Amino acid sequence: MKIPKFLIFNFFTRKCLSGFDPMRILGRRLNAMSMDFSLMVAIIFPIAALFFIPYFIIIESLDKVNELFPIWIGIIPFSIFSFFTINKDYYKAKSIAKRHFGYQVYDLKSNKPATELQCVIRNSTIIIWPLEVIVSMFNSHRRLGDLLAGTKLIDSDKEDPELIMNEIAEKGAIKDGTKLIWASVLISLLLSTLSVLPELLTLIEMAVGAK
Repeated sequence: MKIPKFLIFNFFTRKCLSGFDPMRILGRRLNAMSMDFSLMVAIIFPIAALFFIPYFIIIESLDKVNELFPIWIGIIPFSIFSFFTINKDYYKAKSIAKRHFGYQVYDLKSNKPATELQCVIRNSTIIIWPLEVIVSMFNSHRRLGDLLAGTKLIDSDKEDPELIMNEIAEKGAIKDGTKLIWASVLISLLLSTLSVLPELLTLIEMAVGAK
């Protein structure tokens, strides 16, 4: 599979990698988590910008916009963000940030690198990311996602994050790869829907009250 390098290593991601260390006092683990989150934002930022610019132009040109329209439109970039986030450890069970700081996700039972599916399950707790940060402050090797996936985080050799491009180009199809992709898409949509659930409930309550 060939993915243009600039889609992953753009101006924003390079800035994260070259100058990211805002929580030195809290240690390497939280720095890695923060970089993981920031890199995912940096990767999708150009995509979101291209998406929202025409969106705002259209909104400005309309006399009346359905109240649900902005919410459903917002689900699209958040779904993309969720998809990238839950699959960030797809290659060698190491995200870009984990390569930078020297970490790898391991299967707790086999003591081997976690499978792609385990990594997806582990990262599905992105919606409670602040809670995961708190848990990681007390346990740097296992957070809530690890409990779900049966994994742990181990120390590993640091490596050039850009080597992931070689793995993307070389890695062939994995077993049940189609199922994994669909599972990732469904989880991403579910997380996106949950993220706007409060707004949806508020609109429903307002609509019921208006009647």
